[in-house]
Amino acid sequence: MRELLSCVRLSKQYDDGKNCVQILNDVNLTVNVSEQLAIIGTSGSGKSTLLHLLGALDQPTSGQVLFEQQDIFAFSSAEQAKFRNQSLGFVYQAHHLLPEFSALENVAMPRLIANERREQAMHHAEIRLSKVGLAHRLSHRPSMLSGGERQRVAIARALVNQPKLVLADEPTGNLDAKTGEGIYQLLNELRELSQTSFIVVTHDIQLAKRLDRSLSLVNGQLTPKSE
Repeated sequence: MRELLSCVRLSKQYDDGKNCVQILNDVNLTVNVSEQLAIIGTSGSGKSTLLHLLGALDQPTSGQVLFEQQDIFAFSSAEQAKFRNQSLGFVYQAHHLLPEFSALENVAMPRLIANERREQAMHHAEIRLSKVGLAHRLSHRPSMLSGGERQRVAIARALVNQPKLVLADEPTGNLDAKTGEGIYQLLNELRELSQTSFIVVTHDIQLAKRLDRSLSLVNGQLTPKSE
């Protein structure tokens, strides 16, 4: 399979002048096109820090993240912003939808930020909301949607720019088992449609088992998840 992303000896430490805390230690990772990867770890193990580094939202202490063979930390700030907007999608446990905007407007937001014409951005957003089963909820604000519906809107927003990689931080964390199962089915369908890769940070062992591969983050290092 074709490689999409790789980490090479990625490390992150925080130093407040008194204490130095090593969060990630020489992490090596490869993700292929269309692969679904789960990363499992206890709270505070560095899972979210790793996602932030993969998304160029933070700088490593050392090491590289290569996306299609390009070092994302060699990009300028403007190039990193363009990379995030065009190549990545983000899904969080807290959906981070804008409460004053409709589902359609929330999903269109990444394309509007990229200065696309409003009519065209709305068209793409409507297609994505239809794909996640929310064609009947276009004008609804987040407060009018269920938890599962809000997460579907967040996933549609993550996919509206047709990213090559989606970084998902506990996407089923606030959902009941049935709704969480629906989100898994949705991720699978979208992968089949678009060849998008997913890196999913999760506590949900059942979700992790159903993805292509699972890794555990322990003591700042990734290891294959034992059954």
